[in-house]
Amino acid sequence: MTIRNFRWEDVPALAELDNRLLQSPHATPAPKQRFVTEFLGQPNLNPEKDLFLYESQGSLQGYGLIFPEPAIGRSVLMLKTHPDADASTVEEALLDTAIRRARRLGASVFQIQTKPDSTQSRMLMRRGFRHVRTYWTMGWKIQDLPPADPPEGCTFRSYGQEGDAEALTAIQNAAFVGSWGFAPNTPQEIVYRAEMSVTSHDGILFLCQGETVCGYCWTYLMEDASKRVGIIFMIGIHPDYRRRRLGKPLLTAGLKYLASLGVDHVELEVDGANTPATRLYFSLGFTKDSESYWYETNPSPD
Repeated sequence: MTIRNFRWEDVPALAELDNRLLQSPHATPAPKQRFVTEFLGQPNLNPEKDLFLYESQGSLQGYGLIFPEPAIGRSVLMLKTHPDADASTVEEALLDTAIRRARRLGASVFQIQTKPDSTQSRMLMRRGFRHVRTYWTMGWKIQDLPPADPPEGCTFRSYGQEGDAEALTAIQNAAFVGSWGFAPNTPQEIVYRAEMSVTSHDGILFLCQGETVCGYCWTYLMEDASKRVGIIFMIGIHPDYRRRRLGKPLLTAGLKYLASLGVDHVELEVDGANTPATRLYFSLGFTKDSESYWYETNPSPD
């Protein structure tokens, strides 16, 4: 049994593991190798140092990927194990490796998101992690929607004009400043993500008043041979334009765009404590499909 650092030739094995984990007929399509490569190539990631693979007899049994967020002193771990693996053994070993790495990165907070009442959840509680947040996955089936007309004095347009990366960075950071777990983005990160294969410029919608971007809805499309699933990746309103009922037309426009692509359904993830957001989603026909728990610890040695 070996834990080693990621090499780029490991991408096919990672994609295959994700495919094994997402074989439910209702699951979001598993990522293709191209998306795995794009995801790991993001400017804020360093997979050669922060992605750890657990192998047994040359077979990938699990992996742990750290997302360093030095701007807020946090490191986040994504931890996955092969369905046929001894999950508790693999998860414990990868968790210990990740915590040591988080310490070297200087993180004051170490967090991980997982399913309630899972092997991971029980392990984290046994290790002294605290349950700090509950997130919901919500789903929307294709149905009639109210008109997506912009409010009076506003217009919709797609991302892609000169300066839009800076505008999207500014409004995203302004919309979520102070929100739990949000780390500010940079224009470099936004430019990269806007060119990934799961999104398109047409799928990044701006709500504008004159030349000012006052809200945005960023959509993804995940697809395989059998289905297409739309994702509301992020939606936000600039603080100066809140309480003007802009959220509903903006979300409606995003849903209509995804429906035009022929998706089977739409998904999003939301903090369950964000009542204004969940109320908006329920009002347009979303249902709560599942929950995930965020756990937290201090990675510093005693």
